[in-house]
Amino acid sequence: MDELIGLVGLFILAIIAGAICGFIALTQLKSLRQQVVQLTAKVNSLLQQQEQLTPLASKQAPPQAQPQPRVSTPATVSTQVKTAAISGNEAAVTKTAKTNTFPKKPSVLHTLFNKLRAGFEENWMTWIGAIALAFGGIFLAKYSLEAGLLSPVMRLSLGALFGLGLIAAAGYLHYKRIVFEGFNNYIPAALASGGFITCFALALLAYSNYAMLSSTVAFVLLAIIALSASVMAIKFGPLLAVLGIIGAYSVPIWVSSNSVNLFSLFMYVGFVSLFAAIVAHQVQRIWLWYLLWAGHVFWYLAGFVLLESSTIWLLGVYAVASIIGLVAIPRLGGRFTLIEFRPHSLKRLINVLPDHPLMLVFTAPFILMMLLHRFDAQFQIFSLITLVLMLFLVLKNSRWDLWQAVCLVIALVVLVSTQQTFDFDDALFIFKQEYGLGLILGFTLTAYGLYFGRKFPKRLAFHITGAFSFFLMIATLYALIPNSALSTAYPLWAVILLVGSAVLIKSAQHSASLYQRFTYWIAANANITLAITMLLNDSGLTIALAIQVLLISLLIKRHSIPMPHWPIKALVAALLLRLTFSPWTPSYEALTIFGLHWSIVVYPLCTVLFYVAARCFNTSKMQLWLEGAALHCLALFITTETSYQLVGHYPQFDSLSFYEQVLLVCNWLGLGCVYLYRARIVGSLAKLYRIGGFALAGLAGVFALKTLVDDNPLLSAIDIGTTPIFNWLLLLWLVPAGLTLWLARLLKTINSKAINTKVIAIVLAIAGIFTFLAINSLIRQYWQGAYIYLSKGVGNAELYSYSIIWLVLGASTVIVGHLKNQLLIQKVGLGLLAAVILKVFLIDMANLTGLLKAISFIGLGLSLVGLSWLFQKLRSRANLA
Repeated sequence: MDELIGLVGLFILAIIAGAICGFIALTQLKSLRQQVVQLTAKVNSLLQQQEQLTPLASKQAPPQAQPQPRVSTPATVSTQVKTAAISGNEAAVTKTAKTNTFPKKPSVLHTLFNKLRAGFEENWMTWIGAIALAFGGIFLAKYSLEAGLLSPVMRLSLGALFGLGLIAAAGYLHYKRIVFEGFNNYIPAALASGGFITCFALALLAYSNYAMLSSTVAFVLLAIIALSASVMAIKFGPLLAVLGIIGAYSVPIWVSSNSVNLFSLFMYVGFVSLFAAIVAHQVQRIWLWYLLWAGHVFWYLAGFVLLESSTIWLLGVYAVASIIGLVAIPRLGGRFTLIEFRPHSLKRLINVLPDHPLMLVFTAPFILMMLLHRFDAQFQIFSLITLVLMLFLVLKNSRWDLWQAVCLVIALVVLVSTQQTFDFDDALFIFKQEYGLGLILGFTLTAYGLYFGRKFPKRLAFHITGAFSFFLMIATLYALIPNSALSTAYPLWAVILLVGSAVLIKSAQHSASLYQRFTYWIAANANITLAITMLLNDSGLTIALAIQVLLISLLIKRHSIPMPHWPIKALVAALLLRLTFSPWTPSYEALTIFGLHWSIVVYPLCTVLFYVAARCFNTSKMQLWLEGAALHCLALFITTETSYQLVGHYPQFDSLSFYEQVLLVCNWLGLGCVYLYRARIVGSLAKLYRIGGFALAGLAGVFALKTLVDDNPLLSAIDIGTTPIFNWLLLLWLVPAGLTLWLARLLKTINSKAINTKVIAIVLAIAGIFTFLAINSLIRQYWQGAYIYLSKGVGNAELYSYSIIWLVLGASTVIVGHLKNQLLIQKVGLGLLAAVILKVFLIDMANLTGLLKAISFIGLGLSLVGLSWLFQKLRSRANLA
């Protein structure tokens, strides 16, 4: 009790001190105003006297033959100063005009920031005071709740008197205009904002914590408080609106309870948003709308954090009402008047703010929840309601045509998120649950698009919706249905697709626009392709989509349609992703087409389709993109099919056999060289091709090193085949040697600091190692057979054959270098000859004794001297040339 008395005493002293300060301030203000009035009167009287004296002085002054000094009066001084200022300004303007004919205007954000900064610098004490009052009211309510002071009725009554007192004081100051001119209405707005925030807090406290108000009474009370705040904000300006909106949205955070009533929270937030929208519309400040959107969306997303199966309908109603209240009504008005129906370009359709972000914010959480949780049918119901609402709104504003794409996404997610709980043995399942819903959605969206496409023929979005809706719905159902039930659904779906294709072809013949005909033809082809695909299997869809790429390319070429390339690129990218991962998908392991394994058919066919499609684009970038896709399909075919034909399955990189490693080294090194070769002619895609080429070459090098160390047939008993030359040694070392030489040649054409002569020299050295191993191992295989490991020993015939073959190769290399005038090749050939001579005299003739041994060493010396003389002669000729 003593603490309460002390607190009351401090409160009374604060009031008295505030009253004294206020009286002193009012007295000083009154005296300052009197002084300003007196000074103004004196200045006016002096100016009037000067104006009366100036004509008399001009009449009495005698004519002057020469300029005489003149005493400047205040008026003349003022006139001179003004003239000088004007002339200075004119000079400045002229100078500015010479240097910059079109001066740069400050941006809107920069101007707004400067205004806010200036306002804060002038009125920061007022702003802080308003915030302090608001928090004071809220903390007073919380303190009264926690400390148990007085009864609930007394606490709420005193708080209400405090809030109403602030509002009354603000109204009195505004009515009497007892403020400085520079402050405008900031002080009344600050007081009123603190009062309204306090009233909001107390009303919500009485409803949620004390249960003193019923939901109806709380609804009416909160509406009255919000309406009153809106009216006063219109009078006092945007400061009250800002503080009021922030405070109103933050009340549920400051005055909270353990149990959250989502219904009352959404009801409160909805009415706050309603009256905040009224204030923003009247005050005409765009940042008030930003505050409104932020607060409204924050509590909407918070509702998903508190989501339960019994509150899904609340979120659905909130989302639908938000789209209507925050997007539709501000654009269309309360009567949903048609405001625009003319067509727009894609750029203008995308750049619609804030309509698109708000629409996505209120629809995306439902789509995500349908995919993640699948509570029950409530998500689907409200998603479909949102779909219908957006289709209706599209008819009122053509700037919202892209919403039809969102409607298609919602329809697809509804189908995917529905749980299948029925028996497929029932032949009527195709008309039930998601299968029946898919047919209904497909028919509705198709009819909607075709009807309004004919009514608004230049709005392409309607034609796209009408053309592709059935295709997307049935394609989604086809992806969901088990293979065992497909035979039941296929007849109906095939008939629908074929009838739809006929309708689209008929519509294409009566279309006036080139884009309309193009859209209908593509959709008709897609329907037919999907019908054929369902007869085949998983790979049939891949072939169907590749055929679509070719058909689109042919139509673009035939009709010269300036269509953007990104849709085709997206489709090709999706196809390549599917083709890349298909070999490692379990459903593709035993898949066959016409009795053949699927990869033998699909990869070559897609390669041909992409290449033919690339020919339709002549020299455009799209041609390079499609050629790259064809090359990627060829790479996949070579990589996968060779391993499949060899070991009966696709490469398993954690358990590769010797033979799979040999094939992968050749495949990847060859493809890497092809990618680097294409990098020279693909323009902007060169960097991407180089990255792919280096990656493939690096992987090939890793597996080549692994083979050399772990699975080397010279060190281990590995069967390499019995046929001379045409055995696994050809692919193990000889083919990589040739590809490495090609790689070194390609590296020379790349202008990069990372690719220098040392790197090229290392690649050439690797090619030499491959060549050395290949020739020696092929010779050994001829004498040893399928197994060439070194521990088997070497016979004299094999030993001499090495010398003969390398002697021929060395001499041939010298001759080639001489003919091409390449000193490096000549050096290599002479080095080979020197090595062969050393081998002959040191190894082949090691068993000789006596005179023969002496003669052999003499012959070795003479041979080396002769080679040295030959090398010097060749080098001198090269220098003279």
